[in-house]
Amino acid sequence: MRLSHNLMSLNVYRNYTKNVGAQSKSMSNVSSGDKIGKAMDNPAGMGQREQIRMQLRGLQMSQRNMQDGISMLQTVESGLDNITMALNRVRELTISCGGAKIEDDRAVIQKEIEQMLKSIDDIANNTEFNGVKLLAKTGTEPDHIKMASGANVGDTLVIPANNLTSGNLTNKEGTLSLKDIKVNEGKIDEALGIIDGSIDKVLSIRSKYGAIQNRMESLYDIQGQNSLVMEGADSNIGDVDIAEEMMHLAKHNLLVEAGNAMMVQTNRMPQDVLRVLERLK
Repeated sequence: MRLSHNLMSLNVYRNYTKNVGAQSKSMSNVSSGDKIGKAMDNPAGMGQREQIRMQLRGLQMSQRNMQDGISMLQTVESGLDNITMALNRVRELTISCGGAKIEDDRAVIQKEIEQMLKSIDDIANNTEFNGVKLLAKTGTEPDHIKMASGANVGDTLVIPANNLTSGNLTNKEGTLSLKDIKVNEGKIDEALGIIDGSIDKVLSIRSKYGAIQNRMESLYDIQGQNSLVMEGADSNIGDVDIAEEMMHLAKHNLLVEAGNAMMVQTNRMPQDVLRVLERLK
């Protein structure tokens, strides 16, 4: 019989260290709320979780982009509404010149119309969001703005830029602009043609921007729903079940305490055997 090698004690110690490691892991999981602290804990789960988190961050950034885009289009809509009201006022003034007006009256109305056209220019030039002008595009500026609308490559929305200053609002033929309006006798029909063509253009652009805004709001809602799904998937993969982990911790605590007691007993066994042998002499 070999007394110098306490195999039973070694086995108890091996199980003890194993349980201490499991106890430490359970305590770490409970304190952090995360069951994947390192890649070695769950290599496949870690990879899936990082992919989900990357997608989730992309969706959240895209939502912020949509919020910015919606705010920008709301600003543009306000400008377009003011331009529409100004054009309607110009139309009213022009129609009023079709009656029995004397030249002095027409001259006063012409000046008021010119002031309204300056107002339209001011609205177009001052309607901007973060330095971006969508209603007073110049020839050196891009025809559109691209905005990321999703978490993946190629997810973009195109927002067109326009020039709605008085020199670029014309009749349907595009031959005469608001700057060409004259309300003297014989020019009323021509002036109304310019105004009506300008109003049609503004309303068409408002419709396009409105459709883009609806699309942005829809995407914002969809991205919010997708973010919730992604967060749920991330939680399922990596979040610890506290109740279950507390049960594991209690189990490992008990096993560690039992291991301590067993090591005391197994370490005494060789000495007990020696005492028995001494008595047999």
